[in-house]
Amino acid sequence: MILVASSAFFTSCQNSAKGKTFCDTTCSNDSIKFTGNKDQKLSISIKSCKPEAIIWENKNNKRIIEFNDYINKDVKMNPSFVNCAFGDSSTWLSFNDCITGRGYLLNLPYSKNAAIGTYKAALNSFDKKFFVDPDLRAYTDGGNIYVVNVTNGNEAQMTFREAYQMDYDDIHKSIDSIHVAKDRIYVKLIKDGAEVPLEKPVSL
Repeated sequence: MILVASSAFFTSCQNSAKGKTFCDTTCSNDSIKFTGNKDQKLSISIKSCKPEAIIWENKNNKRIIEFNDYINKDVKMNPSFVNCAFGDSSTWLSFNDCITGRGYLLNLPYSKNAAIGTYKAALNSFDKKFFVDPDLRAYTDGGNIYVVNVTNGNEAQMTFREAYQMDYDDIHKSIDSIHVAKDRIYVKLIKDGAEVPLEKPVSL
């Protein structure tokens, strides 16, 4: 189940970034909350306009982490650019930083013995040039694009044929656009000012 955040009363936060931002940096000091099936819940607490802690649970377990222990950058969240996909064994949290537009993914297992997955170069569909099927999540390491289906766990990968030195805070210098579906991955890269389109059939 994939859900978009519920939001509450908004208060103004000072935006230290200059020029146009990826999304409105007006923030809420109330928690961003999601609910799923089978007693599944996730909440992001906000303090001084910044995410502070993430709490998620199902009928068997409840876990909490400090946001900065996993994302050690100054991130501004807008509830319209956050979503959550609840699975049987974990919850996938997706969001983009409103200042830079950088995408992030967290795979949050319910089991306290399972490691948390942190992806700091996510290619989220909040970006208008990134189409990603709602059941899929995509991220890169500069030399590949990785895709996971959060409903069944199937994964796929496509190589860029070389490693790109990407600035993930300014991703469109290297990746113009993507179209990620369950049967096809398409990426339009930028190299020395020229477009480099790549695609691969997949089964997700």
